[in-house]
Amino acid sequence: MARRVLLVRGGELPRQSGLGRAHHELVDRLKSGQIPGYELAGVIEHPIGGNPLQRWWRRRRGHPKVVHRAVLEAINEGTADVVHITDQEQAHLVPAGLGVACSVTVHDLFHLVPRTVIGIEVGDHAPNGTRKKDLNHLKNGLQRAEMIISISEATAEECRELWPEKPVSVVHHAIDPEPYQIKGEIGLRNFVLLTVGSNEPRKRLDFIDEVVDALPQDVRNDLNLVKVGSHLKLSDEELIAAYQRSEALLFPSAGEGFGLPVLEAMAAGCQVLASDLGAHNEVVDPSMLLSPTDKSDWVEAICDLHSAWKERDEKPPTPKKTALDRAAKFNIKTWGEKMASAWDSMFEN
Repeated sequence: MARRVLLVRGGELPRQSGLGRAHHELVDRLKSGQIPGYELAGVIEHPIGGNPLQRWWRRRRGHPKVVHRAVLEAINEGTADVVHITDQEQAHLVPAGLGVACSVTVHDLFHLVPRTVIGIEVGDHAPNGTRKKDLNHLKNGLQRAEMIISISEATAEECRELWPEKPVSVVHHAIDPEPYQIKGEIGLRNFVLLTVGSNEPRKRLDFIDEVVDALPQDVRNDLNLVKVGSHLKLSDEELIAAYQRSEALLFPSAGEGFGLPVLEAMAAGCQVLASDLGAHNEVVDPSMLLSPTDKSDWVEAICDLHSAWKERDEKPPTPKKTALDRAAKFNIKTWGEKMASAWDSMFEN
């Protein structure tokens, strides 16, 4: 008989957001039986919105009480075997004193443990008093959890340092490659390079601007640099078509919890040029990694792509086998087996 998983989060973040997508995919995969031996017991969440006071009360008082009551009821009625908090920003919701197997997915620790990477501040280095208290509640919640599930080895190592007695399992994100390999259409011309991400300083779009300025004039004349997320909004179908049409995704980020755009790009057969920094360097094929700081590495790589584009008579690229093979390693079947193994371990003792 399958064990039943009660998923818990705070606000109903939409699928289009990073944490929202991870949550919804977990719901979908539990419903469809893609985690061997586990099924969905239910989801506890609340609508987003409200004024600041309402939001604070709901986060710190109202919703934790709702979660505690719901978990206690599930235990008493025998309708749930596992409670899983779907992101670390809701770790304060880990129930106290109920004796139920409870795990938390940690996507990154940038806000709990701010750091400076290649001179760039990652995470909130100056939280206000309210946020400091909130962060302490999150740390206490993670301490109460029976297991932490990390989406990268880099974050897992941080978790092991912070909570050395706590089991930490690594379950990388997974992707269904099929939608990314359906040929799309998008009106992009010339020598197309792509960035995907926000204007956050850690995304380092300013570094890409410096690299572009350092390119030879003939390359710059042909270049069509498309900045998705920071400057241009695309639908999912348009983004896939953009990956397929681009010579490469440029991903110079100073730090990622995982780096989903690089996996999406590779699933579409797109070449990736990425900084050799965690945790996206766990995802990208090693041949696609560049120095995080040496602009000449990036200029050389882009010039090589430009030369290949010219040799193809400026025709669109064909899917890269290296990219497709690497993306195939992050498949849903393996993901489901790893997730099941992580939850299984909570019952072994």
